[in-house]
Amino acid sequence: MGEEPFDEDVPEEPGESLSQPLSTEERDSVEADLVDLDSMRGVFEPQGAKGVVIACADCGENHYYGWELLQENLEHMLETGEPRMHEPAFDPKEDDYVAWDYAKGYVDALADAGLDPDVRIRVDACAWCEASVEPAFAFCPRCGRTLAPVRLYRELVDRGMEDQEVRRLLIRAGFEPFG
Repeated sequence: MGEEPFDEDVPEEPGESLSQPLSTEERDSVEADLVDLDSMRGVFEPQGAKGVVIACADCGENHYYGWELLQENLEHMLETGEPRMHEPAFDPKEDDYVAWDYAKGYVDALADAGLDPDVRIRVDACAWCEASVEPAFAFCPRCGRTLAPVRLYRELVDRGMEDQEVRRLLIRAGFEPFG
């Protein structure tokens, strides 16, 4: 498995084509990159990341990929054996992207610690203003409060702690009480 996706050679001549099927090792590497990308997206997209940035060994520039663009490029490579040409992102904000190597290391560390980044405690509504929220939201879109204490509350109650004990613990930890 490669450290970064698209470790394959690029044609030297403009008309040259790489229309060879991927070797088993290359196919396994691209499939592993897709799994890694999915894990990274599950962790970093709820925090506001728009995708990953990959340092290109060929040109020395950083390439910015949105989550779906990179997924589509990797899937295209599996289907055709060829990487797609990448158009540079228009004036990307570097802070909106997470470095591939960092994100890969982060999700690997979560897995090593026995934490599954794909498993999130589901919250359907804000505990303060009762606005509907999507499962991936980290903050309520209406009142702006973090949904972390509600997820923590649910997890602790599901593990057998009493409701009032969990609420007292969260307040002592500095979280705002919720309904």
